[in-house]
Amino acid sequence: MTFRTCLSRLTRVALLAVLLLGLAPAGWGKTQPHYTFILPDGYTGWIHIIFASPNAPKPEFSHNGFVFRPNDSGIVWTSMLHSYFPGSEDEFFYRKIDRKGKEVLVPVPAEYVCTGNSGLDNCFISSDDRVDALEIGRATKGRVSDGTPGQSWFLFVGPYALREKMARHAHFYPGTTNKMDVPEDDPTPGRIKDDK
Repeated sequence: MTFRTCLSRLTRVALLAVLLLGLAPAGWGKTQPHYTFILPDGYTGWIHIIFASPNAPKPEFSHNGFVFRPNDSGIVWTSMLHSYFPGSEDEFFYRKIDRKGKEVLVPVPAEYVCTGNSGLDNCFISSDDRVDALEIGRATKGRVSDGTPGQSWFLFVGPYALREKMARHAHFYPGTTNKMDVPEDDPTPGRIKDDK
């Protein structure tokens, strides 16, 4: 085989590789942005993320996920805005500490979360009257806005039967399908006991 034949063959292989890469879908090999929750080991309960909170840190960004690490209080403050990533699924992990003191992430059981659309995570989204994830246009829990900047997103993590029990009834303005903010019906964040 001559040098010229070998070069010609390499050129054809290179051109074929470029052509195949050009035909691949734009998102091929990439993951979509989403939220990643790293929860205390065995956490069951409501999580309260307060977005657009001035002076709060931005979340770590790892593997295309905005990483939130609520503690047992279930509350996280961040300066970023709440975003939705349709077509992406949020990730949920329990953090455990191994014998060497190293953090190990273990996936939360699939039936404990609803990850259909990143930023929503509501098992009862098709139901008009019950929600286990809700967004409100205020940072304060349990009272009307007192001017504290920020907006809240509550979501529940736990077995489906408990999610169903803890789901809130949605409130609507009379004669409309517009949801009404009812502060006294806000969930209480934090770890709860799963009394099966």
